[in-house]
Amino acid sequence: MFKRILVAIDGSPTADKAFDYALTLAKARNAHVHVLYVVDIPVAYVADADPLPFIEAMRLQGKSIRESATQRLKGEGVDGDVEVRELLPLGGDVAHQINVAAEEDQADVIVIGTHGRRGFRRLALGSVAENCARQAQRPVILIPPSEADAGKDVL
Repeated sequence: MFKRILVAIDGSPTADKAFDYALTLAKARNAHVHVLYVVDIPVAYVADADPLPFIEAMRLQGKSIRESATQRLKGEGVDGDVEVRELLPLGGDVAHQINVAAEEDQADVIVIGTHGRRGFRRLALGSVAENCARQAQRPVILIPPSEADAGKDVL
């Protein structure tokens, strides 16, 4: 059923758990995994000072996440690729970019953690996961945080 899986990651423990799930699902179904990391540059950082050092730091983080995700795919023997997208201020939202990537990749399903590193802790879902699921035109599998991470505020 699922031959193309998109998993959104952000470097958080819950995103790592979502990646684990996507890898397990891919192995069971001999599916392709498209890993997506969106470099999100908030307006507040750009308006206050020279944004270039911050933007470069975010790009370096994206590169590090890409390398790590590529190694995980190879290590698990799963067919896949890793994409890093930049979302500049006033350029839309992360959830929209996840859905656009899923459409472009013709993903059969989106896998995403419910609490990543975006905003304050939510009562039910992280804002990116919630918005992604609301906007999606395909199934979305929501992965909750582990019990150890569930009580932590997420920034």
